[in-house]
Amino acid sequence: EDAWRTALDRARAGTDFSAPAAALGQVLAEVHRDLAAALGTRPTDRARADAMVAQMRERLDQVADELPQVGMHHAHLAQLLSAAGTVSWPPMQRVHGDLHLGQVLSTPDHGWVLLDFEGEPLRPLAQRSLPDCPLRDVAGMLRSLDYVAGAVAHEHGPDASAWAIRARQAFLD
Repeated sequence: EDAWRTALDRARAGTDFSAPAAALGQVLAEVHRDLAAALGTRPTDRARADAMVAQMRERLDQVADELPQVGMHHAHLAQLLSAAGTVSWPPMQRVHGDLHLGQVLSTPDHGWVLLDFEGEPLRPLAQRSLPDCPLRDVAGMLRSLDYVAGAVAHEHGPDASAWAIRARQAFLD
C-alpha cells in the first residue's frame, strides 16, 4: 500500500502517524546518503545558488498573485529569499525530485520503499537528473503530509492540523 493511502486512512481514523512518519524520514535520509555515496556530490557555486533563489522568487511571485494569504506575507518571504542568497549552501546531489506520499510503498520485508526517481514531470528532462538540494525531497514530503490533513478536513470537517504537526515533527526527527 502506498504511504498516501496509509496516512489518509490513519488521519481519517484520528490514528497517530508519528512512528511511520519517523521511519519514512529515516528511509529518506538513508536514500540521500546512498545517492551521495554512489553518485557523488558537488559544491553549490554562487551561480547555482543564485539560480535557485531566482526560481524560488519567481514561484513566490506567482503564488502571491494567486493567493491573498501568501500575498500578505510576500515582503517578508522575499526578505528570507534574499537572505538565502547570501549564505553558504549545502552540497548538491542527486535527489528524488518529486517526492510525495504517493511515491512511497510499504512492503512487509523492507518497510518504506521510494519509487519513481524520474523527478518533477513538469521540469525538462535535462534538469531532472541535475544535482539538487536534498531539502527539496524533505519539503515535498512535508507538503504531502499537509495535503493529507487538508483532504481529511475537507471530507470530514474536523481540523486535522494537529495530526499533520505530529507527523511532520516525527518525519523531521
